[in-house]
Amino acid sequence: MSSEVHGIPDSNPVPNSAVRRFDYVAAIRSRQESGFRISNAFLIGAAVVALGYYLLFRIQITELISVWSKNPNFSDGFLIPPIALIFVYVRWKDLVRLPIKPSITGLAILCLSVFGQVIFSIYGQLQFSELSMIAVILGLLLWTLGWEHMRILWLPAIYMIFMIPPPGTLYVKLTGPLQVLSAAIGVSILNLFGIHAVRTATQINMEVGTHWQSINVAQACSGIRLLTTFFALAILLGYITNRPMWQKMTLAVCALPVAIVSNSLRVALSGVMFVTLGPEWARGSTHASLGLLMLIPAGLMQLGIAKLIDIVGNNLFVSEVPPPDGAASGSTPGVIS
Repeated sequence: MSSEVHGIPDSNPVPNSAVRRFDYVAAIRSRQESGFRISNAFLIGAAVVALGYYLLFRIQITELISVWSKNPNFSDGFLIPPIALIFVYVRWKDLVRLPIKPSITGLAILCLSVFGQVIFSIYGQLQFSELSMIAVILGLLLWTLGWEHMRILWLPAIYMIFMIPPPGTLYVKLTGPLQVLSAAIGVSILNLFGIHAVRTATQINMEVGTHWQSINVAQACSGIRLLTTFFALAILLGYITNRPMWQKMTLAVCALPVAIVSNSLRVALSGVMFVTLGPEWARGSTHASLGLLMLIPAGLMQLGIAKLIDIVGNNLFVSEVPPPDGAASGSTPGVIS
């Protein structure tokens, strides 16, 4: 078709060569600014990195899985990596929109972490080697993706520290007060049920007929596992909702009293079953099932706290409403001119 109509030439003729021309520079720049995409190369690279990570921390990963499987106090470690992946999933759409800007700082952190892992492994410092697992993840993310991605991914990476059992002395210091507190609150609840009970340290003595029988609040019943679970749920709730930072911090702090109250209810109900149904109902699989059952009231308490925070926030912190269109900038609110 001719570019002239009735003899009048077209003011903007388009040559055929321009239609087929492709701006490679603009296409590459657009791809860099649009964030990362999952491609075959990305999947191969991720597989190679995962394999290298496993080979570097094979002993630590095997030891962690063994502890989670054999020690009921740390069985919640199996839940930590999936929860961290949930954190990534809920912000996935934001992550793929961010531009990739690798940081040399991440490479420095990665090299120091790998060097530290080698040194800790040589000298048998297992606890520090497990912390190196987190440092390597942080350095790798910062080096390959950049600071903008790290503003989102730092929490899932740091949260992985909860899968690492604390040192023995620290664990005793954490569980000891929780055992005593759970036993004390449990005794108070048992007395409300009409069961005469007294506490001696972490042991609850109950009057059964003409005899006194006792149950002990062990380390596994201290509530430390519930605390980890509820803390995870509180962080997840704050992470996926658009809340001010003070509300997110309040939700996280409230996980402690929720865990204590829930575990105390578990101890008290174990005592009630011990007295009314028999000792076999206060131990074994029934006792473990009772711990899972406590997740229901604990979850309701956590949601109730979140609702209360919303009510308090709406009543105490009212955002300013912008003036309507066309209103004079110097007019006084509430005054009719």
